[in-house]
Amino acid sequence: MEVSIYELLAAARESAKSDYIKGDSILCEKRFHPDTHYMVEMELLENDNKLGEKGNYIRKFLTEPEYLPILQKQEKHLIKIKRQAIVQKGNLRYIPPRTGWTAAGRGIFYNRLGRNSSVPLAIVV
Repeated sequence: MEVSIYELLAAARESAKSDYIKGDSILCEKRFHPDTHYMVEMELLENDNKLGEKGNYIRKFLTEPEYLPILQKQEKHLIKIKRQAIVQKGNLRYIPPRTGWTAAGRGIFYNRLGRNSSVPLAIVV
């Protein structure tokens, strides 16, 4: 079984009874169940009867049908996903966080550098 540094740190926090993450333990049985496909760490932006109170930081291991409502809650700004991973045979494959760079944003950035402009950049040799 592969273990990342994030998992080692999370296990150390849990063994020290650090209480900042609620929900599923990093090494819980749900993680190794064959139907589990996702791990999500999220912050609650609103009170939710099923998940908890506003401001809580929660970890959940989810099946495919459980994952879709979580994405919908993020679209409605009820939660903010901080970290997520795909679970494959108990191993976590972390999904890189979205940085907010859109194609239009990259275009503006490159235009400022002159890469997308019609005037070529001068090369100094």
